[in-house]
Amino acid sequence: MSLNTWMICGLALYVCFVIYVGFLGAKKIKGLSDFAVAGESMGPIPLGLAFAASFFSAATFMGYVGFCYAWGSTGMWIFLAIFCASTLGFILLAKGVRNSNVELKSISMADWLAKRYNSDVLRGLCSIVFIIQIFYIAGQFSAGGSLLSGMIDGLDYTTAIIGVTIITVLYVTVGGLFADVYTSIGQMCLMIFAGVFVFVSGLMLFKGGLTEVSDILAAQNPYFVTVTNPGALHMYSYATIFGVMFIEFAFAGQPQLLNKIMALKNPKDMSKMIWTWIFASFCCLLVMFGGLYMRAINPSLKVADNAVIEYVKLFHPVISTILSVAIVAALMSTACGLILVITTCISNDLFLKTLVKHGIINMEEEKAERFAYGLTKILPAIIGAISLYLVFNPPPFMGVMVWIGISGVSAATLAPLIFALFLPKIANSKAAIIGAIVGEGVYFYLYLIAHIERSVMAAGAWGVLVSFVVMFVLGNLWKSDLPEAQAQK
Repeated sequence: MSLNTWMICGLALYVCFVIYVGFLGAKKIKGLSDFAVAGESMGPIPLGLAFAASFFSAATFMGYVGFCYAWGSTGMWIFLAIFCASTLGFILLAKGVRNSNVELKSISMADWLAKRYNSDVLRGLCSIVFIIQIFYIAGQFSAGGSLLSGMIDGLDYTTAIIGVTIITVLYVTVGGLFADVYTSIGQMCLMIFAGVFVFVSGLMLFKGGLTEVSDILAAQNPYFVTVTNPGALHMYSYATIFGVMFIEFAFAGQPQLLNKIMALKNPKDMSKMIWTWIFASFCCLLVMFGGLYMRAINPSLKVADNAVIEYVKLFHPVISTILSVAIVAALMSTACGLILVITTCISNDLFLKTLVKHGIINMEEEKAERFAYGLTKILPAIIGAISLYLVFNPPPFMGVMVWIGISGVSAATLAPLIFALFLPKIANSKAAIIGAIVGEGVYFYLYLIAHIERSVMAAGAWGVLVSFVVMFVLGNLWKSDLPEAQAQK
């Protein structure tokens, strides 16, 4: 059979799988808590795999591979940043968030921060900030469109992104976090296979292994094998490499990841979840070597993000299909988690616990809860449609579009999260609100307004650092405003 036939069959089987699991998840959803955090009933290994599946999106399997293709081994700083810095962030944040949630019973990151700081203003602010993750979702859909249109003859980019959007929206709407976690287990197995296969296959293609690859890259451009690359968007200096490391640390605190932590049934099982993540993350990150391999094989690709697409075409159609479906699984699992987060923030945090609670919208409690649950069936389609609109014309680097959302959330929320967990004596609500606003403002100004910082990752890191400084200064200044019980912690 041809590659076209194998691809269509493989994708059909995968779509049937995710829709079936979505309907299985639907049977377990009785309310908003089940939709958002699966009723805090999940085990550590499934959640560890789901955490990794949400973490490793198309940004990894296409965007970061594209970085390595475009800028050589300098792009591998992303590998170290994720495996080291993000893992450290996971370890530091996970236990504190889950243990505290035994008492707080939060169903989202905005809800958790609001309860820790006793501030509905912070809840509403975070809910609005999280909407910027639509750029992250859009990046996933763009990757899906590029991949499928590049692998299946006769399928155009627009039709492909519409198909990916419809399937993703359908199964997250029907099954909520149950569907997200269950599908992520199968998706993660495909992603692990893809990472390991790509790495090992390159060692077999090049008789001299990584040494031969490095020699070829150095002959193309000496900066492809140096620590920094002046031509790179993110790794052009030691300062921006620090920014990449720091923002990847912050990535562990993204809302779509924290809701997996909140869903853990027994907080004592957190170490098992972490070790599951460590194994899965290492295997998935190996796919980045595909960018180096493809650069050595063909340095003239017009679109760097297509490097992994061209690489998988080198193998038997069955292998190419499995690898392609693995990438589709990566982008759909992440998009699902992000749609889930934004939907929960709007329906629960913004509507139910901010607008209705404070009488801005006048509605009886029982009716408001039914309405909020109803929103979870409508909002995914709206979010999907907006994301789709953003990428009708594919971006130059989908990894950059993804990080517009990630950096935007981190710049506003990481400092309040860290202070609540580790510096409760100065975790003042007013300081958290101002710190979040200033951090977000710095990020927007540096990258989106004045274009002073060309790296979206570094711009996010500077926003986070400024937010930390503001919170530290104001937290100490307003320490006397803390409730007595919190000040004594």
